Amino acid sequence: MTVSNALFTEQEVIKDTNSALEDIQETLALSLVDSLKAGDHITTPTVIDMLKDLEDMQLKYYDRLEDNENTQGTLENQEQSGDEETAQKERENQNA
Repeated sequence: MTVSNALFTEQEVIKDTNSALEDIQETLALSLVDSLKAGDHITTPTVIDMLKDLEDMQLKYYDRLEDNENTQGTLENQEQSGDEETAQKERENQNA
């Protein structure tokens, strides 16, 4: 079950990270609105690029979270079906 615990811990970290990224994204969006209102043509493209980078990061974290959940589901199914040998191999693959 240590792999499952590690996956659960990683899942929580990913969720916390995504929450922090959403906060940063909101702050940048407000900054973008302010720079557009002020007619600041130097800052605006930089903020837009930062928002795009944040979105890319979030998408990667969501993909990792989905992979994590799929792995957890696979491990649980294997353990429930009594296929301990397959579950053990999956744990070893996760640790590699």
